[in-house]
Amino acid sequence: MLRDKEIRTALVDHLMKRSPKPARVLEELTIDNGNAIADVVACYREMHCYEIKGETDNVRRILSQSEFYSRSFPKLTLVTTENHVRWAMEKIPAYWGIMLATPGKDRTMLRYVRKAGTNPMFSKKDALLMLWKAELTAIATAHPEVIFKKSFNRDDIAEQISYQLSRDDALAGIQGALIERRSNVVNHESDVSGG
Repeated sequence: MLRDKEIRTALVDHLMKRSPKPARVLEELTIDNGNAIADVVACYREMHCYEIKGETDNVRRILSQSEFYSRSFPKLTLVTTENHVRWAMEKIPAYWGIMLATPGKDRTMLRYVRKAGTNPMFSKKDALLMLWKAELTAIATAHPEVIFKKSFNRDDIAEQISYQLSRDDALAGIQGALIERRSNVVNHESDVSGG
């Protein structure tokens, strides 16, 4: 019985052994103002979100969750088991990749069933809302073209950054912040409240 934990361990191990190696792999990353949690995110040139559905998980939940993931990440892949693959191939958006996890002799095996394509639903602003206020402020400060006031909340700062920066510059700022982040635990009250 392949569950989330076994698949996650195999996936992180797989990602860290690939070339090029991601700059960082994060687990349980809160996205879109807390509307969803990304299981595993690999920071390459573009962030790649991996959503895991084990044998006993309700794979249909991906339909409601995929909206948040699709707005937040340029690349997306569902990692799931044999009993969910056919359904996933028919139901999840074509730009999502699909990886199949199968039990091996002494480890979980992973293989692509469908490679991830370019996500047409990606939104700079929604992606920026996975960052804390201090991280957004640092991005805005590093780009003089972004006009913001200290009184702005997270949403306001994200709006200004998404308006003024290109997709590539916004993604570089997000990834830079995530790579530097010490943990996924919010450590400032204002980061939680959006104030």
